[in-house]
Amino acid sequence: MQTHFKKITLGIIASTAIGGLSTSVQAQSQVQMYGLLDVSAGRLQLAGAGKTAGVFNGSMTTSYWGIKTQEDLGGGWGAATQMESFILVNSGAAGRSSADPYWARTSWVGLTSPWGVFQVGRAVTPGFLLAISLNPFGSATNLGPYMMHTYMPSPTQPFLTSEGASDSAWANSLAFTSRPMQGWRFTVQSALAQGGNTGKRNTVGINYTNGGFYGGLVYEKMDQMNLNWGAPVAPLATAARPLITANSVQNIQSGASYDMGPAKLFAQNLKSNIDASNGAQARLNTSQLGTSVLAGAGRVLLSVAHTNETQTAKANQARTTVSMGYDLWLSKRTDVYVALLRDRVTGVNPGTSMLLGMRHTF
Repeated sequence: MQTHFKKITLGIIASTAIGGLSTSVQAQSQVQMYGLLDVSAGRLQLAGAGKTAGVFNGSMTTSYWGIKTQEDLGGGWGAATQMESFILVNSGAAGRSSADPYWARTSWVGLTSPWGVFQVGRAVTPGFLLAISLNPFGSATNLGPYMMHTYMPSPTQPFLTSEGASDSAWANSLAFTSRPMQGWRFTVQSALAQGGNTGKRNTVGINYTNGGFYGGLVYEKMDQMNLNWGAPVAPLATAARPLITANSVQNIQSGASYDMGPAKLFAQNLKSNIDASNGAQARLNTSQLGTSVLAGAGRVLLSVAHTNETQTAKANQARTTVSMGYDLWLSKRTDVYVALLRDRVTGVNPGTSMLLGMRHTF
């Protein structure tokens, strides 16, 4: 069951974006269609928000489908393409929201080589891959405390997110990921603004694997941005949530995990510096501790994330989110899960979420 757990929560994006292309091509040309559907029911409530009961998409893994191709060019070289689209299973719509392009998850053309994989297009960032590898809830957006703190903006909380504008993949990017070298692997990626407000983005990441140990470090620098942080727009700005128009963001993420077989331990940290041209600043420091423990045909999942935030012209705030769940495998491709989450933010009422869901890969 431990292998099944890793396949979804830690490797589903990494394997399709990188790992599947790092192995030798078994045939001259291959085309593969694949995907994952995740739907849940229950109640969602973040701190400071009302209760919402209903059917929800992608609470543990955002649903998607994709197509990838590989062609052997000889001499250790190959051609590769990959396109993946998010799906809202509960409504049947494409994307995570109406703002998403159709192939928002990833869309690129590249070359595989004896040294690694070259990608051009919309490619998953090393920061996102490290984030989902170092917490027991993986890429869960409704139930994973670390992902909620760092990637999910909230309209109800006076809190900034450090990775929300960066997203899990960068458009207009060039990326290279090396093959493993004595346990080490590195990635460099650069994205061009091309006249938009997303800014010029550069990142470098490195990770190391040795037996049950896995550790990584990622640095991100984004400049020439024009993005709202804090209040979504100026009319909604308050003393508790002033508007920052960010033109520069720096993120440093680090962490490690250790797999002992029956139990796996996780720890990670993200420091984010957000700066505006008028001198306004925001600083966020997010840490997460978690574990997954084998229990019958599934695993018990536990994660605690804490963020300290300081921002120009507002009081310091903190957020603590605790999530506990159980993930039961019915087969190699199908699992059901149940989880309870408690979310607390300085100065607002706490929130509690409870969900029961199911995932299926194809």
